[in-house]
Formats: sequence, structure tokens, C-alpha cells
Amino acid sequence: MTLQQEIAAAYRVDDSAGTPLRRLLGAREFGVFAATIVIFVVCAIGADGFLATDNLLSIAQQIAILGIVATGMTFLVIAGEIDLSVGSLHGFLAVELAWLVTKVGVPIGTAAPLAILTGAAVGLVNGLITTKFKIPSFVVTLAALSVLRGAALLLANGVPVRGSRDSAFIGLVSGTPLPHLAAQVLWLVAIVAIGAYVLTKTKFGFDVYSVGGNRSAAAGAGIPADRVKISCFALTGALTGVASVILVGWLGSANPLTGNGFELGVIAAVVVGGAGLAGGTGSLLGTLLGAVITGVITNALVLFGVDGNWQQVATGALILAAVMLNQLVARRSPHRRH
Repeated sequence: MTLQQEIAAAYRVDDSAGTPLRRLLGAREFGVFAATIVIFVVCAIGADGFLATDNLLSIAQQIAILGIVATGMTFLVIAGEIDLSVGSLHGFLAVELAWLVTKVGVPIGTAAPLAILTGAAVGLVNGLITTKFKIPSFVVTLAALSVLRGAALLLANGVPVRGSRDSAFIGLVSGTPLPHLAAQVLWLVAIVAIGAYVLTKTKFGFDVYSVGGNRSAAAGAGIPADRVKISCFALTGALTGVASVILVGWLGSANPLTGNGFELGVIAAVVVGGAGLAGGTGSLLGTLLGAVITGVITNALVLFGVDGNWQQVATGALILAAVMLNQLVARRSPHRRH
């Protein structure tokens, strides 16, 4: 058996047991799905106004922004890395987009792709520094967090910048193509579906799992670990750009403080969904469910009137609990991909 075949065997998932739903979701995703249902029911019963149409639409829009960035982060975490700068990058790219349109006069059809490319470029730089200088990614991206936040404040002169008023753009990224269905949700579904296909059905997805799960075996199989990780960093940056474009279309402006603490919500979605921070495990279906849980809990805390500082405490506790649970699962089933 070749090293590549050994890696494939190590991460193969047994879907032969259990109900059809369990086979569809997988063991970890089934648990997250069950938790999602329980949390949703509890919030619906306990929080006044939770089931109001406008509130559910708002939750869906917020989850979409979170889930799009978490999609890229899932690739990165599975590959064994992390990006703490996505919150600041989210704010910077939103400001860049609004600044290009309002201050420079760049058409929105040009400015939006530029913002996405800028996100990819920032991710590329983070990946190159991490892999070529052998610096832990949390250190590199923590520094990038500060740089990008400062850059956003400088570019915006510390004040919000008005976004595009183009009705076609606004409708495309944040309209309601169907009653009570936000365009953001359609973007999220499309991105997650494409990402899930890439992650589970292509060689690149196999390489991502292999590099995160066993780098030495992956290297022996000829998988270019550095290139895979750099690509995941760039993907995370690009999807952060997509989320920023959608956000500006939705809100109509960009605040340089946008995304403050956003990285915690993104990481929470990924780890609650079953991805291990050590790399090698995770799925986009799990991340999507994790984003729903994170978004629902955040909204419920607002409806309960919980202070914003306590909301951050809750997010941190959620991440810690998810990491601890993932560690327990990993010890019991160390060779399962998801």
C-alpha cells in the first residue's frame, strides 16, 4: 500500500451504520445537528420575539456573513493552521470597498472584485510568512489583526464611509429574491456547497485533510504542504472579502471598527461544527451547523437583554467547550475525518 493509500484509509469514514440521517450527516455532524435543534427550541420558547419573521431574517443574514468566512476558516483549520486576523480584515475590506466607490469613484463592479482580491492577497502574505519563516500562524495573524485594524481606521479617518447606492448591487448581495429569503443566505448555500465538493471530492480537499492530519506522511506522498496551506490562507482571505462586499451592500456603509471580535465567532462556528484545532478533522456541513448555533445563541442573548461583554464571555466559553469535546471525540476515534 502506498503512503497516499494509507492516508486515504486513515481518514475514510464508515457511513454504513445508523439511520439514514446519521449516515448523511456523520457522527459528529449528527451531534451538532441535534444540539442545533435543541438550542433553537429553547430560544424559541424562552426569548420573546425570537420567532418573529424580521428576527429570523436578521439571524439568517448574520449567520450568512459568519458562515461565508467560516467556510474558508474550515479549510485552514483542517490544514492545521488558523487566522486570527479575519475580523480586522473584514473591517478593512469593507472600508476599502466603500472608499473606492465613494472617495475614488471606482464602479462597484470593479471595486467589489478588488476587495476580494485584496483579501486573497492578505491571506497569501499570511500564508507565505507562516510557511516560509516557520512562524506559528496565530502569531503571524495576530500581528496582521493589529495592522489591518489600524489600516482600516487610517483609510476611513476613524469614521464610517458611505457605501454604494447601486440598486442592482444591493439587490444582488443583500436583497430578498423571494419573500423572507435573504440573498445572503443564497450566497452562503452556494459557497458552502462548492466548498464541500472541493473538500470531499477533489484532490485538493484530500491534500488539505492529509496535511492537517499527518504532515510527514503527506510529505512522503508528495503532497506540497506549504502550497496547500498558503492556498487555504488565500481562500480564507478571499471569502472574507466576499463577506465584506455583502456586508457593505446590506448596511450601505462601512465602519472601520467592523469585525471587532468577529474572529471569535468564526472560530466558534468551525470548532463547534467539529473541526479540531490540531488539524485533520472537520467538515463544512458541521461548520454550517456551528454557524447556526453561534448565530442563534448570539441573537437570543440580545433578546434576553444580556450585556455585550457577557456575550463575548459566552462565545469564549462556547469555543472552549467545543475544543474540549472535540478532544474527547478525537481520543475515542483518532482516525475519523468527521
